[in-house]
Amino acid sequence: MTALLASSFGRALGCQSRVIGALILREMRVRFGRSQLGYLWAIAEPLTYLTAFSAMFHYLDRHPPFGNSMLLFFSTGVLPFQLFRHVGNQLASAFNANQALLTYPIVQPIDTILARAILEIATSLFVMLIVFGAIIVTGNGQLPNDVMRIIEALLLLSLIGFGYGLMSAVIITRINSWQHVSRLIMTPLMFLSGIFFSLDSVPTRLRDIVSWNPILHGVEMFRDGYYSNYRGVQIDAFYLATFGIGLTFIALTMERTIRGRIE
Repeated sequence: MTALLASSFGRALGCQSRVIGALILREMRVRFGRSQLGYLWAIAEPLTYLTAFSAMFHYLDRHPPFGNSMLLFFSTGVLPFQLFRHVGNQLASAFNANQALLTYPIVQPIDTILARAILEIATSLFVMLIVFGAIIVTGNGQLPNDVMRIIEALLLLSLIGFGYGLMSAVIITRINSWQHVSRLIMTPLMFLSGIFFSLDSVPTRLRDIVSWNPILHGVEMFRDGYYSNYRGVQIDAFYLATFGIGLTFIALTMERTIRGRIE
C-alpha cells in the first residue's frame, strides 16, 4: 500500500514538474524571445536605476551612506528590492495571462504561479551576478563577505514576493483594478526600503517606524552579508521570515478558496 501511494505521488509530482517546466519555457519565449535584445532588457532596467541614482548623487556631491562606492551601495539596495518587486508583479498577472491554459485540466492555477516565480527568481539572480561581477571587475566594489547571509536575505525576500504576488493574483480575479494599485504601492515602498539610506543613519524615532517594513530588513540583511563591517542595526530575520511565511500562508489559503473559479 505504501509503495503504491509512493508510486502515485511520484507520478503526480513528475507530471506537475513537466507542466511547470513547459510553462517556464513558454514564459521565457513570451517575455524575452520576441525581442532581439532578449535577456539584455532584464539587465538594462537595474542598470538604468543604478546609473541614474549614482549620477544624481555624484552631481549633488553626496557620499554613500556606507562604504566608498556609491554604485556598490545602490546595487546592494536596488537589486534585492527588484527581486521582491519583480516576483510580486509577475505573479500578480499570472492567472489573467494564462487564462487560456487554465482550461486544460492538467494545468492548475498554482502551476502558473510556481513557473513565474522560478523564472523571475532565476532571472534576478542572473542579473545580480552580471551587475556585481561588473562592479568588482571594474574596481568599484569588493567581493561579498558572507554569501550565506546574502542567500538568506534573497530567500526571504523571494518568499515575501511570492506571498504578495499570489495574494495579488487572487485579488485581481475579483478586483481587476488591483493590478494598478499594486504597482503604485511599489513606488513609495522603494523609497522606504533602504535603497538610498542605511538604517543606522536614520534617527531613532523614525527608525522605529520604518522598521515595520519587512523589505527594509531584507535589504539591510543583504548589505550585512555583503559588507564586512556593515552596521546592521535592528535587523530581524525572525520578523522577516514570520512575515513571509504568514503572507504566503494567507495567499495559499485564498488561492485554495477560489480554486475552480479562476478558469
